[in-house]
Amino acid sequence: MSTGVTTISRTFEPAPTSVGEARHFARRVLADWGFDDLLDDAVLLTSELVTNAVTHAGTPMTVAVVREEDRLRIDVFDQHPTRVLPVGANAHPGTGEHGRGLLITSALSTAWGVEYRKDHKRVWAAFALVEETLGAEAPAGGGPEDQDVRRRGPASAAGQDPLGLSGLALNQLPLADTLELVVEQTRDRFGADAAYLLLEDEMEDRFVVAATSGSAAPIQGRGVRRGEAGAPSLKASFRPLSIGDLRATPVELLRGLELRSLATATVAFDGRVIGTLAIAQAEPGAFTTEDGAQLQRIADWAAPSVDRASTRAADTERRAWLAFQGEASVMLASSLDLETTTAMTGQILVPRLATWCGIYLNDAREQPRLQFAWHADEHQLDAVQEALERAAPDGREAPAEPDFPGEVAILPLEARNRIIGWLTLGRPAGQPLRRERLLVAESLTRRAALAIDNARAHTELQDIGQSLQRSLLPAVLPEIPGVDIGVGYEPTGEFNDAGGDFYDIFPLGAGRWGFMVGDVCGVGPEAAAVAGMSRHTVRALMRAGIPIAPTLERLNAAICDEGPRGRFVTMVCGTIEVTAASRFRLRLVCAGHPPPFLVTRSQPGLPTRRVGRPQVLLGVVDAVDYIEEEVAVTRGDRLVVVTDGVLERRAGEPMFEEAGVEAVLAAGIGAGAQAVADRLLRAVADFSTTPPSDDMAVLVLDLGKGAVSQP
Repeated sequence: MSTGVTTISRTFEPAPTSVGEARHFARRVLADWGFDDLLDDAVLLTSELVTNAVTHAGTPMTVAVVREEDRLRIDVFDQHPTRVLPVGANAHPGTGEHGRGLLITSALSTAWGVEYRKDHKRVWAAFALVEETLGAEAPAGGGPEDQDVRRRGPASAAGQDPLGLSGLALNQLPLADTLELVVEQTRDRFGADAAYLLLEDEMEDRFVVAATSGSAAPIQGRGVRRGEAGAPSLKASFRPLSIGDLRATPVELLRGLELRSLATATVAFDGRVIGTLAIAQAEPGAFTTEDGAQLQRIADWAAPSVDRASTRAADTERRAWLAFQGEASVMLASSLDLETTTAMTGQILVPRLATWCGIYLNDAREQPRLQFAWHADEHQLDAVQEALERAAPDGREAPAEPDFPGEVAILPLEARNRIIGWLTLGRPAGQPLRRERLLVAESLTRRAALAIDNARAHTELQDIGQSLQRSLLPAVLPEIPGVDIGVGYEPTGEFNDAGGDFYDIFPLGAGRWGFMVGDVCGVGPEAAAVAGMSRHTVRALMRAGIPIAPTLERLNAAICDEGPRGRFVTMVCGTIEVTAASRFRLRLVCAGHPPPFLVTRSQPGLPTRRVGRPQVLLGVVDAVDYIEEEVAVTRGDRLVVVTDGVLERRAGEPMFEEAGVEAVLAAGIGAGAQAVADRLLRAVADFSTTPPSDDMAVLVLDLGKGAVSQP
């Protein structure tokens, strides 16, 4: 007995070409059966089910078109029953590339399902050929007389949806998949060998291939300029175009593809050209005027979806560029070193905005000098650096374009209303900086210029500080027979290289050496300037043979003469004389400075004591009379002079004071002079977790080091 079911099937190989073959097979069968109203939806559904089989199964597949009494069914069988299709949560748009076909299947069909067997899997979808009468109650018998037997109407009205795509499917699909679907269905509608969609790239004023089908796949992502062959025309932007022979009229975008004829239609929305829909064939003269008109109708229908894709892509890219600029600003602000900031600028720009770059900075004569060069390909770095050096100007003008392949943009590095240098950016040939990408480059250039200018100013300040520090301290410590010398110096502040504390040791002749440790009131460059003046004044006067007391009296007069620029200064100034019997004579003046510590190392049991009588500090009164004292020392004694930054180091209320110094000296009784100086500064730094608030200087003199055992 007949079941009233008719089945026509065909087997296909697991290859991408099978998708098109399956569409033609389904279209022919449905046309023969007279299902013109279901033709578009059923062919689209067949295409997507076969695509899923090729993607997920990878085995030969059989497509069966089944006609039942009340429905039309499409079955796709494959031989990979264990490969589960992504359904449920994985089939929703935006979760991945797979599952798109099942979403379309759900949107287009009346019912669908997946059936797993031991040796095969069947994915099926059905279209109802009968529908319940609207508004009628179903009688108990449910006989056929109570049903309106008719075929389902078309998914969309004629002319509104020339591709036969369901609005529900397009609304649920991700935009990228929508574009691919439009291009694929367009190619199928015309039986073309290739189809592609050009989409406007607002960032660079060009059009980019956003979707392809067939043999156009190699041009995915390529870009063309407005007015180029195959892209929207500058004059007739809203009219379709047909090229009968691409050999006679070449299109650069399609160079290398085996295509001979081309038809394009402008995609326009709200009076603005946003793209081009194109089809191509391997034979010349393949498209008629009617084909062009039909292609234009498809382009007009697809324009809203294409505009939505273009707008979303542009917004996404703009957000990415904004995030990039924010990250670049943070990176540029993280360094105050000139070389680091300059190198960071180049590495931020390459390869995101440019293939290579060069940075010129103005020297003292405002002449640009190449400071940095970078290339995304390290093998070409030497070549681009040589080209940039040759392009450097002889005067104050901007550098020339370097003789290097590609597009070049030269932007000024402008900070605080002055040009501090130039930035040269290189990009691939045919891809110059345009529109919004040029705006991004200019914005980053301004940020980089300010960061470089700040780093250069900081570097100059560091150089000044280091020069001041060198003026405060002796370049080389002298060698005194029988005396071991240790020194330590720590200016306050993270970026200060110079402060108000200083020390010096210098020869006076005839077996005598002078030494001093001083502390200028305050910190920073101003204190350092007074410290430098004091050190050099004392050294010059004492080397001229003037005794300690008169020397300090003259220094006091010089400080008072400075007026408001003068500062109070404390100082321990003295001399060491080595006698013929290898004994030492020590003389000193304590001008308001903490008295030195004297450790008798030859007798470890004796406590540390303070030597020298405190006298008036320098710069307070116009006339002073200092008294020079002689301190009795023996061979093996250790003299330690510190500034009040050591003694007054605080950890809350407690201070380091004398007890802290004496503890370090007692623990290092057998250590060398430099080791003791280092330990003392380290102990002061570790005394509190807060940064020091005053400069620190330490001078350690071990008298008769040869007679003392070392650890």
